[in-house]
Amino acid sequence: MQKISLFTLLVILFTSCSDILFTSPQPSFAKNSSDISEDFQGKFNVDRGLYPSDTLNITDNTITFNGIDYTISDDNFVVKSWGNYLFLNLKDSTQKWQLLTILSAPHSLNNTLLEMNSSTIDVGRFNNVDTIAADTTNPNSYTKYILNEVNTLQFHYLLRMSSKSQFDLIRLEEVIAVEEEIEDEESLESDIEENLTTEE
Repeated sequence: MQKISLFTLLVILFTSCSDILFTSPQPSFAKNSSDISEDFQGKFNVDRGLYPSDTLNITDNTITFNGIDYTISDDNFVVKSWGNYLFLNLKDSTQKWQLLTILSAPHSLNNTLLEMNSSTIDVGRFNNVDTIAADTTNPNSYTKYILNEVNTLQFHYLLRMSSKSQFDLIRLEEVIAVEEEIEDEESLESDIEENLTTEE
């Protein structure tokens, strides 16, 4: 029984990885941004439910994701925006682009991270797809799909399908503020109880 649970957990972990990469920053129809809007800035926990949570720190021109720092002026980080979406393009070790998409409130209660992966996206719909096979000697390796020349219609399909693989971004500053509020309320209740006791 324990082997089945472990196998199920491993399948969930590997299918949750963003295994779709691009040959150029996306979306191609959006211009590069020189800074990140304040709506998207902050320190966040990526709420993945059963999975270990990642921390994402976003400033006006940098992000830190999975312990790696990216700056807009670097060649390995391109930021684009469109409507309520922020697109963070990160160049990986294969010189391909991983795309992190963030949808900001008001269309969601929290900012939301959308991941593009082959469990929700039919890569067969694309003409120019290259594949990087998983490294069989590395248990953490998985097959990656590289999409070339993605047009606007195809990108809208990717965006729509990635909404099926989304995670809440919990703003850490708000968590700290709520904890401080609770402490203040508990302190106030304690003071009221003390005053009532001394009055008797």
